[in-house]
Amino acid sequence: MKIKTVDSFIGRLKLGIPLKMAGKLIETSDNLFVRIESDNGVVGWGEAASAPTMTGETAAGMLGAARYLTPDILNKDYSDPEVFLHQLDKSMVGNNAAKSAIEMAFMDALARSQKLPLNQLLGKMYRSSVPALWMIAGQGGIKDADQALEKYNEGWRCFKVKVGMESPAADAKRSIEVLTALPKDAQVSADANRGYQLGQAIDYLKLISGKGLAFFEQPITPKNDDDWRALSAASEVPIGVDESLSSIEKLEHFLDGKLVQGGSFKAIKLGGVSRVVKACAMATHEGFKINLACKVAETNIATAALLQIASVLPELSWGISLTNLYLQDEYTKNPPVFKDGVASVPTGHGLGVDVDEDFLRSTKVDDAQLFE
Repeated sequence: MKIKTVDSFIGRLKLGIPLKMAGKLIETSDNLFVRIESDNGVVGWGEAASAPTMTGETAAGMLGAARYLTPDILNKDYSDPEVFLHQLDKSMVGNNAAKSAIEMAFMDALARSQKLPLNQLLGKMYRSSVPALWMIAGQGGIKDADQALEKYNEGWRCFKVKVGMESPAADAKRSIEVLTALPKDAQVSADANRGYQLGQAIDYLKLISGKGLAFFEQPITPKNDDDWRALSAASEVPIGVDESLSSIEKLEHFLDGKLVQGGSFKAIKLGGVSRVVKACAMATHEGFKINLACKVAETNIATAALLQIASVLPELSWGISLTNLYLQDEYTKNPPVFKDGVASVPTGHGLGVDVDEDFLRSTKVDDAQLFE
């Protein structure tokens, strides 16, 4: 597939449901969008949310990286995702979120050019639908336990409580209230987004012990591997990583050291859709638990990509977080189907969703505004 044009811009998206994470209220998301068109007129789209505290990339930095990388792929013919990513890596070190948006657009266009759903380029299909995970993050002033039960009654079975926002005691109280309110078939995890010091994380774990928490994600910013070892040793609850799982090389480090029990896999951290699949295969081989996730908050472009990945993974025991649900607006004409808390994998060509391009471009932020 020969690449004819690459267009990139930042869109500022409004959340319909503001989320509180590590004490910060998230009301908008600045996302990089990439549109690739091939010489035979096939169009693919990619997306990456800006996450400076996760990838180190600002919205302006992602846009600059995407435009810097563009000349090196224009008018060139690619059919192998690894060769394509190698070119991006050769042109620029790091900048995995920007690269993931470009690679997603390439993969969408490549699959569409072959008239295939993306999962057929990624591997063997294991599932056509997946239970989605609902974040409990102080939305709308509703008590966490009440919101969790409301969503359970709608069909949701996987939940993640955001902690690290108050004291370990207060966070544990909210977590236990959610665990107590939900029937036993619900999976409840907690995510501190690095909001605790090591001692605080251990205090939270002591208070939550025996209450049925499925896993505890990224409680700390570790000073060294000994912090992870101390946390895992002190906990009966499996420990997962998110922000610290920043590349395939970091995954290899966690696997080799057996430091934690699982992690959250995101395209913006690993540098592309195909690399998430590769990383998950490595994790499954070592018994490392997998949570798939979009960053808050991404549209159905990234959601569809994540669902395509989910469909080819043999193991997905820690669920999937699809953050388009928290946005105010819809930017695709045929969004993935959600019913009773379960998301269906899109069956169309490429990502399986068609972008409402005019509406999406209405969110565009002028370049000058990005540096204000």
